[in-house]
Amino acid sequence: MKRMPLIFFLLGVLSPVPLVIMAFMMMFYSPQTALPILGPSFVGYAAIMLAFIGGINWILAMQKPVILLDNDTNNISKKRLLIAVVPCLFAQFAIICTANQKWAIALFLLIIGYATTLFLERNAYLQTEQPIGYRSIRWLTTLVIQLCLVSAIVFRAPW
Repeated sequence: MKRMPLIFFLLGVLSPVPLVIMAFMMMFYSPQTALPILGPSFVGYAAIMLAFIGGINWILAMQKPVILLDNDTNNISKKRLLIAVVPCLFAQFAIICTANQKWAIALFLLIIGYATTLFLERNAYLQTEQPIGYRSIRWLTTLVIQLCLVSAIVFRAPW
């Protein structure tokens, strides 16, 4: 596949920056100050990014034919569509938990959602089917996002 255009690479690498800023803010503000505004914003932004990853997989599933992954093309297409839908479901449930002030559950759902999506992506696509640099960005952004989510749980445990 072609190399990823620079603008997409930069946007991918910089996408977790608002989450990092909010995670740092949560570390230094009291829960009474941080939770009403930062809690929903933090979970909402992380959920939007997770759903966006699902959208990327939706596009990849529709665009690219299956090459040598399995003999059963129909099963692979279903796997790829599942990868597109699963992140959106995790994101939706996290938002519902946030609306019900179940902050820790929402954060755990997002942590599981990001890890599951990364694992499923890795096993459903050949490296040649994704743009060059895509996997590197996914690993990097997922690592940064996971660190932010874990830090939010650690520093705001009474949630």
